Amino acid sequence: MGVKWFASALIVLGLGLTLYGYQIQNPATFVGVSLVVVGVVVLLTGRRTRH
Repeated sequence: MGVKWFASALIVLGLGLTLYGYQIQNPATFVGVSLVVVGVVVLLTGRRTRH
């Protein structure tokens, strides 16, 4: 699994948890938002080509 796939999986899982937590009002919303943020950070900082 590459960095982009890992970050994409984190974002998708985070969005799913956010929607689930929003519907039943539990702490899953916070965890979901946190996973989305981590996924975006991994996408932005992951595997940059070095010259």
